Amino acid sequence: MKKITLLLVLLVISTVFTFAAAWQKLDLTKVGGGTINLNINRLELSEGKLYAATFDGIWVSPSANGGDWEAFGLQGQNVAHLSFGVLKLANIIITAADDATKKANKLYKYVGNSWVVTNLNPTTSWTFGGVNTSMAQIQDGSNNTVIIYPTWGGGIWRSADGGDTWTNYAQEDVDDGKAYKNVLSVRSFPGTTTLYGTDKVSGTMQYMIWSTDYGVTWNNRAVGNFFNPYSFFVRKVNNVEYMYFGGQNGNAGVVWCSMDGGVSFLGSSTAGVEYWEVRKIIGDDNGKIYTLNTIHNIYVSQLNNATAGWDLEQGLYMETFAPAGTGITIPTTRVAPAGTYYYLSDLVKSATRLYVSAIMTDGIYYLDLTATTVNNPKENQLSMYVNAAQTELIVNTDAGSNIQVYSITGKLLQSEMATSAKATVNIKNLKASLYIVKVISAVGQLSTNRFVKK
Repeated sequence: MKKITLLLVLLVISTVFTFAAAWQKLDLTKVGGGTINLNINRLELSEGKLYAATFDGIWVSPSANGGDWEAFGLQGQNVAHLSFGVLKLANIIITAADDATKKANKLYKYVGNSWVVTNLNPTTSWTFGGVNTSMAQIQDGSNNTVIIYPTWGGGIWRSADGGDTWTNYAQEDVDDGKAYKNVLSVRSFPGTTTLYGTDKVSGTMQYMIWSTDYGVTWNNRAVGNFFNPYSFFVRKVNNVEYMYFGGQNGNAGVVWCSMDGGVSFLGSSTAGVEYWEVRKIIGDDNGKIYTLNTIHNIYVSQLNNATAGWDLEQGLYMETFAPAGTGITIPTTRVAPAGTYYYLSDLVKSATRLYVSAIMTDGIYYLDLTATTVNNPKENQLSMYVNAAQTELIVNTDAGSNIQVYSITGKLLQSEMATSAKATVNIKNLKASLYIVKVISAVGQLSTNRFVKK
């Protein structure tokens, strides 16, 4: 299995995003008064409604605007996860029957107007206690809804009859440890019948796993040397499929990317404590990708694959990220009980909004995408070229725009104002290398691209 050595390089985290829209706190008021629990484990958007899995059951905002929250069941329970598709599934956290010092999970499904417990984990074992694991559901070739439930220590469980019966996929010895044992996430994506997952095979080497037969059999491949494999995402850019694998490496966050079906992954520029624990990656085909970084912020891609580039010799996927908006603050003080801390817990997206939930802090934030540069159609369409003599960079922009040239390590090398629609930047003294260009127009519009000086 091919292993690519990770080169964690922190590229441009630009300070020019002060014009980005601010995150707003969603109104948590319930119908009839009071507010829902501030501790939100997960969010789900379904049929225009926003659902929140809280420390006190599930609540729904029919408008997805807040202020109209209604109880949706399992009140009094700590609901860890939701999965809404053909079935509505909810995972609750309880005390393990075999060890009162540990936690276990029970899985419920929505039938009629009530939640019914499934037959997953009938003995309430603590090996089903991975509260960070994410389940998936998918329709098989016979139109049955298959539930794939990953666990921390108990492997992958599968049900093809709505949760009545379950089978446990066999664990396997691989080069770096035990595969299919500590699985943090399994996900399905629109437009594909393949299931994808993240597998913590050892303390350092993490694996991608996937199934092309609705979870009956599984394949595995080593991705990279880091600590926790939390998130997986698949999308297309210009009809090329990209895979993203996110996680944690000590106090740094990591995002890996593959454009060859997962045969090889390259590490991205997300390094440093601000990227700690990339718990979720979402986005759109031919659009932006967003990363949820638990103790800091929500970040959005700046180069967006089409211009991000790849340094195959160094094993680096050259993407840059910046905060999607301003206004999210995560307290650093830990609270009781010991080991509990404030963090962002989930991220979902509609056509016009991002929603992010939090634990031990502010409940739910939202960001209006129509009011930010995040969805700006001009971004990543910066037109420019280097002259034949390799001495000048010609940038097609607007007069009054600020042109910034960065090295691949994130160092600002040049900054100047464009005096005409075709600006000329002197690059005679730059060494042969790859460079990133950011242009901020007079009205705060961002465009990005890259160039190579030979």
